[in-house]
Amino acid sequence: MVAVIGTLLALLVFFALFGVFLTQYLPVWMADNESQFTSQAAGAFAQFKSDVDLQYSIGGPAVMGNPFVLASQGVPLLAQPTEATLAFLPTQCPPQPVTVGSTTSSYSFYTSTLLPSGKTIGQPVNQYHCTFENVSIGYGPGGIGTPYYQRVASGALEMYLPNRYYNAETYYYEDDGVIQSQTGGYQIMLYAPPFNITTLASNTTISVSFLQTFGNTSTIVGQGSQELYSHLRYTQFLTSNGKYNSTSRSYLNTNFSIEIGTQFPCAWYSFFHHQMNVSGLPASDYTLTANGTAAYPSTCINSNGITSIVWLKVTAFVVDYVRIYWAGITISTNIGGT
Repeated sequence: MVAVIGTLLALLVFFALFGVFLTQYLPVWMADNESQFTSQAAGAFAQFKSDVDLQYSIGGPAVMGNPFVLASQGVPLLAQPTEATLAFLPTQCPPQPVTVGSTTSSYSFYTSTLLPSGKTIGQPVNQYHCTFENVSIGYGPGGIGTPYYQRVASGALEMYLPNRYYNAETYYYEDDGVIQSQTGGYQIMLYAPPFNITTLASNTTISVSFLQTFGNTSTIVGQGSQELYSHLRYTQFLTSNGKYNSTSRSYLNTNFSIEIGTQFPCAWYSFFHHQMNVSGLPASDYTLTANGTAAYPSTCINSNGITSIVWLKVTAFVVDYVRIYWAGITISTNIGGT
């Protein structure tokens, strides 16, 4: 009888200690594992973006690879690793039938012959489920006074971390910026794109990247790590000094605008707002809007999936120089992929 009671008491002590381990130590252990996993994901996106910036700024290397860890560490026999979902989503802005005169055509973007009030060249006709970037300069390169614009439907690299003990995170790489988003609409521009406006000795200079991503739709779920490659397709550096005035033998200042079609308007709006605050330009020289409103976006994530448009316009002709890094890359999971 004494032996049986002693065994039962020993088992009770063991299960009590084991219960404390499961309810107290295990969550802390897994939270630490998922925290480390989240940091690894952020580091992978930082390195991937850094590689892409290096490729288009100096014209190479042609291919660069970077590993993405796909799962956290687990607790042996007790807790499974947390697996992430890594996806590349190329995008195309859907066309929409538009009647011009007696002709009905299908447009993806507004053109110079089809420009309703309040729209710009390069803005999508149908913005539903469409991520894009649109850059316009009042006087383009060459000094001849011709407007310049460039627009693309941009793809996105996304990594979702469904953490169970740590905050669930989503990292999103679009338009050469990395956005970190959490459940509930919290989002920040974690690693900003090369966009700077500086005013020095009354000269205003704007530098901006214009990146287009290509590739096949792909989704990866699993453990271990996955190598992701960026293939440089093209790169070009454009500079505008405004319009040349032969009478005064000087250049007339130009204006500038950039539009971002995104599912993360708060991250982009906050980023542009901060950049303009440190630019040295007075508030009267520019306009920053989200979905046509100058106020901070009321909704950070669109539940209906319709793209938000964040639009920064330097409306006054106060820009002396505009520099654009225009490039395209292919994102793939193999070194020879397209």
